[in-house]
Amino acid sequence: MAGAVEQQYDDDFDLSLMLLRLWAARWWILASVIASTAAFTALALLSPRVYSSSIVFVSASSDRSGLSESLRGSLGGLASLAGVNLSASGAETQEALAVLRSRQFTEAFIRDRQLMPELFPDAWDAHTKSWKPGGQQPPPAKAYKYFDTRVRSIVEDKRTGLIAIRIDWTDREKAAAWANELLQRLNEEMRKRAIAKADASVGYLEKELESTSQVATREAINRLIETQVKQRMLANVTQEYAFRVVDKAMPADANDPVKPQKGLLLIAGPLVGIGIGIVAVWVVGWLRQTIRRTVERS
Repeated sequence: MAGAVEQQYDDDFDLSLMLLRLWAARWWILASVIASTAAFTALALLSPRVYSSSIVFVSASSDRSGLSESLRGSLGGLASLAGVNLSASGAETQEALAVLRSRQFTEAFIRDRQLMPELFPDAWDAHTKSWKPGGQQPPPAKAYKYFDTRVRSIVEDKRTGLIAIRIDWTDREKAAAWANELLQRLNEEMRKRAIAKADASVGYLEKELESTSQVATREAINRLIETQVKQRMLANVTQEYAFRVVDKAMPADANDPVKPQKGLLLIAGPLVGIGIGIVAVWVVGWLRQTIRRTVERS
């Protein structure tokens, strides 16, 4: 019994037998190589060029920090109730990045820029400027998912604090414009939120000021109010409120697309063809042996 199993193992995995099979099927392998090379070459030549453009920026929240340690200790609880942030600026940066990644922010950008026809060109009729008959406009959730996974990427370097918005698109001019506008809109959104928050904090502190008669507490509240007024003023006059631009996005060179990578595709074509041919020969040989043994046993 052991000898029979051993013989079967040798029949299945005999290297010399496998080489003979490959040589006998050399023309089929060559046909596989030619077909695969042709397919990969067509993919390299016919695939639309995709260009990448990135804007690099850094958090500007450190410019707004600076409340004294004594103020943090004496009125930390009141400041928290009033919405005054006495902690480190890292939370503000993460909040702004969360807004950038949010569906609401992204859908507003897609809607304002009227990007739906560009994101889904197959469903759009450019001649009639409408969605093709029998079809309908894709839902905003689908547009957000496509934009967030295929078009935009956000890269954060924890070591240097540098952050980048990268846009991959077929139009290199639009890729740069979208990256720059996304950061501009984010700064504007965070400015509006900061102003609204400062207004609410000042209103709360003014009510607290009216309800207390202790001199030390009134002085501390006045300092908090002064801080919020300064924050509101800074938000009103600062365009780069949340992030400062380090390197503005510029259109990529016309001859420097990130996709398709023609060199890799041209190399992969023959290799994939050889692999498919060898696997096909092995599978066919194995099937023939299996069928023959089944017939012999029966």
